[in-house]
Amino acid sequence: MYGRRSGKKILNLTIMATLSLLVMTGIAWATEGEAKPDFGILSLLPPLIAIGLCIFTKEVIPSLFIGAWFAGTMVAGWNPILGFGKAVGLVADNLGDPWGARIVLTSLVMGGLVGIMQIGGGIEAIVRWITKKIQSVRGAMLVTELAGFIIFFEDYVNSLVVGTTMSPITDRYRISKEKLSYIVDSTSAPIACIAGISSWVAYMVGQIGTQFNALEIGYSPYLAYLRSIPYVFYNIIALVLLTFVIFSQRDMGPMLHAERRARQTGKVLREGAKPLIVTSHANFEPSEETPRRVINFLVPLGFMVGLIFLMLVVTGGWPSVSLATAIGEGDSSQALVLGSFGSVFLTLVFFRAQKLATWNRLFAGFMQGMNSIFFGTLILIFAWAIGAAIKEVGTAQYIVRIAGNVLSPAWIPLLTFFTGAIISFCTGTSYGTMGVLMPIVIPLVYNVTAVHDAGFIEILLPTIGAVFAGAVWGDHCSPISDTTIMSSMFSGADHVDHVNSQMPYAFVAAAGAVAGYVFIGFGLPVLFSLILGAITTCLLFYFVSQPIEVRA
Repeated sequence: MYGRRSGKKILNLTIMATLSLLVMTGIAWATEGEAKPDFGILSLLPPLIAIGLCIFTKEVIPSLFIGAWFAGTMVAGWNPILGFGKAVGLVADNLGDPWGARIVLTSLVMGGLVGIMQIGGGIEAIVRWITKKIQSVRGAMLVTELAGFIIFFEDYVNSLVVGTTMSPITDRYRISKEKLSYIVDSTSAPIACIAGISSWVAYMVGQIGTQFNALEIGYSPYLAYLRSIPYVFYNIIALVLLTFVIFSQRDMGPMLHAERRARQTGKVLREGAKPLIVTSHANFEPSEETPRRVINFLVPLGFMVGLIFLMLVVTGGWPSVSLATAIGEGDSSQALVLGSFGSVFLTLVFFRAQKLATWNRLFAGFMQGMNSIFFGTLILIFAWAIGAAIKEVGTAQYIVRIAGNVLSPAWIPLLTFFTGAIISFCTGTSYGTMGVLMPIVIPLVYNVTAVHDAGFIEILLPTIGAVFAGAVWGDHCSPISDTTIMSSMFSGADHVDHVNSQMPYAFVAAAGAVAGYVFIGFGLPVLFSLILGAITTCLLFYFVSQPIEVRA
């Protein structure tokens, strides 16, 4: 059955790719190879094609490549042959980029670390221990959410630690992979953005500071960031919604079906699902004589988090600068790759000293762990490729140009959120969205208000907050977002199932954020607007959701 389904999907993709090739060839002949630097509304096609194919076919990698191919074809004067080469080149370039290479290495090595911990009995030990402490399904979800709050300083580390730690525990309580990946995703980028001290802060403050310097605004960029946090409505409301979902034990849409399937049948993945990490190998388990010690989970986890944190602050200039400054200025990709390799080395030595397994078996666990995460890492690479392709055709610039024509002072925050949400969803990058919008909206606020008036700050702070909120919304639910992919990867979820089931929750939280910015537009205080927005979201969710457990 699955083979026939897979064959049909491949056939559909082949037909669509062939038709696209024929159409683009015709266009190439018609335009005689002339490049079009400003594609206007056509710049929306590559992300829409990629996202649409992801959802329709559930085949992520071919869909992302076809989207990149289409973008490459546009850049190459509508020549599909040159466009194909351009798309392949973008995949290679992103894999060869130092930042991307470090993230790929980190993902693979982290998968290897999990494999070592499984061979050494650490994973099974922590599952047994936490299972004894948790008394209910709700308790398992709350522990997962709390773990996400604790690891606030880096969204990738958050996804890795929370996803891999809680996956076997939530499996025991028949919590679907869709729900686990939703919890992991909701406590990664949304928290890192508003934590005040995280690997995100340097970039965000830098974006603000660049504009302040250019406009000669005598205001602290870091203080502006801190004061904008209450206005990052989407992030805060998404976390409120997550907590409400857990306590209410209600769900909606595909998530409701997934949770009922898991509770009733024990199948945490749907039939035919393709999880981005696979750990169900018979020789992936500890031997019977291996002791199950909780310390063999906690110590490797401590090695990993401690080394990554240490490398983050060291690359940020600590101890020459303050700890907070070092965290903000640190190179997260270097910290991740150095910390992951270091933690693997220390864990191997630690496990071998206890004689938990032979060197050969520990190395075999490392290799199997890397292999289990390889598919998810490939998706990450192709997502970066289409992100680069979308940048070349000017998708973000087109969206900003259209939205900029309707901006007015009182409603700048609301329209900024809408614009940021569209850009981040289509491009899959929160950083890129911030980089595009911040140089536009801060000068815009500067030009429509008097700098010496209180009104300048009153509009500036919610506008900055709206940039961050809109950027995170797309990063939270776009199929081509790296943090969304990594949430699927480390939770062991099918990526398309994660996106489909999480999307309604992202829209419900966005509705509350929109309501909050509307109230800001009418001049209401930020706290009042935030509370009303959160209430709007929770009420909307309650009315469109149903209890997971159906009572007779």
